[in-house]
Amino acid sequence: MFIAPDFETFKADFAAGLQAMLTPDGLGAFILVLANSMQDAQLRSLLKGDLDRAFAQLLAASPDGPEDDRTVFAALAATGIDRLGCWESCPQGPWELVINPLRSLRPARVSGEVFSEIQRPFEPGKFHFNKPFLRPEILWDGAWQGGQLRVLYNKFPFAPWHLLVVPEPEQTLPQFLTHTHHARMMELVAAQAQVLPGLGMAFNSLGAYASINQLHFQGFVRETPLPLESPRWAHNGGEETYPLACFRTDCMQDAWQIITQCHASNQPYNLLYRADACYILPRLGQGLVALPDWAQGIAWHEICGVFTIPDRASLDVATAEGIYQALARLAVG
Repeated sequence: MFIAPDFETFKADFAAGLQAMLTPDGLGAFILVLANSMQDAQLRSLLKGDLDRAFAQLLAASPDGPEDDRTVFAALAATGIDRLGCWESCPQGPWELVINPLRSLRPARVSGEVFSEIQRPFEPGKFHFNKPFLRPEILWDGAWQGGQLRVLYNKFPFAPWHLLVVPEPEQTLPQFLTHTHHARMMELVAAQAQVLPGLGMAFNSLGAYASINQLHFQGFVRETPLPLESPRWAHNGGEETYPLACFRTDCMQDAWQIITQCHASNQPYNLLYRADACYILPRLGQGLVALPDWAQGIAWHEICGVFTIPDRASLDVATAEGIYQALARLAVG
């Protein structure tokens, strides 16, 4: 079994884990629970009382914590949390904008660096998923198809039911995809299609806005297709050309051949795994192309056509044409 036997159990376990995480001195946990609660009105309603109590306790206690957490909490303390509503999805031509004000407070980590190398050794002194203080953020830890998978909540989620999936966590593998883990992700998403309808996995290489240099995938459960999956695009059999090259295949080995070409040429890329296909998108590395002011970065979710914005005012500047051009500037060759 992977996480849960069905979607209803998954959602119940997801909510229960968030509730259990809140403590009077848990600064990072509070931020994570608040951020996750904003994705769904039912989840927000369930957690509101616990969040209000925890917020009041934290304001009174001024607990210590990592600098990133203290910075985020200071911003929340200045505005309060009542004005933070649930995410709001806004179509913009063939694209999608999601108002998610808390996401803009996320620390950049290595995703703020200018791209140089697609492969770097694991760096134990930097942030990684084996840090002891992350133990409460683990949703599920178990074996699947002969490999160990650790599933954590995403502290600053931007996709529905957003997960971080870490293979062989104790091996502290760097964020560089191997054939074994590529094959396992394709098998996992296909096998769980009936259990968790809409399950997807995504991967950012280094240089493609991976923010942590430890091997991990980003899971989500979204039944509606992403803009990248629209039949209008040529890679799905349509007539329109996507702003940058997208390779779509249902063959694990064909996908791996394209990925190995990216590795050999030090080429950043983003991946999307769905039940019926793997999408591979080579792109220019982060920091090599200027982003529009409204874009908080372009990783797998943005490459797939969904951009996170902090407020409704951003809707006026993040136009459909602007989104197309922002993606087109990342095209390789």
